[in-house]
Amino acid sequence: MYAPVPAPPRRRRAAQAGTVLLRIVLTVVPLVSLGMLGWITMLKPAIVHRRTRDWLLFGASAAASVGGIVLIGTSTGDTDWRATTGVVLLLGTAVVVPAYFLAVDLRPPRAPEPAPPARPPVGMPRPDRIGQVRAGLDELSAYLEQQERP
Repeated sequence: MYAPVPAPPRRRRAAQAGTVLLRIVLTVVPLVSLGMLGWITMLKPAIVHRRTRDWLLFGASAAASVGGIVLIGTSTGDTDWRATTGVVLLLGTAVVVPAYFLAVDLRPPRAPEPAPPARPPVGMPRPDRIGQVRAGLDELSAYLEQQERP
């Protein structure tokens, strides 16, 4: 009742602004480059989360970017299937990568999992267990005393 009132936490506007600016830049890069630099955007979730899925998607986006450029570069004309496939790969990367990045980056953090119940230390049994052991030993000693008396 008479304790000091805690001060409200200070807001970090500079850190929030930097995060938002980075998010905007990483979302715009694949769109402006028509998918050729989509791998740059996928690098952030892979480094931050360190999940196998994010690293595989980073590799897939890099392969799609390089593959699209190679297919367009080796095509012989506008109607060649390689040019069409390369453009589809690059435009698909330009659309899918920012969508996935924003979905992963804007996801609220997971709540920490509850800790498992505390186990008693190895050398100190629980108090209720001690009572059970005592009762068992008392019963055993009473039984043995009856067996010794003929």
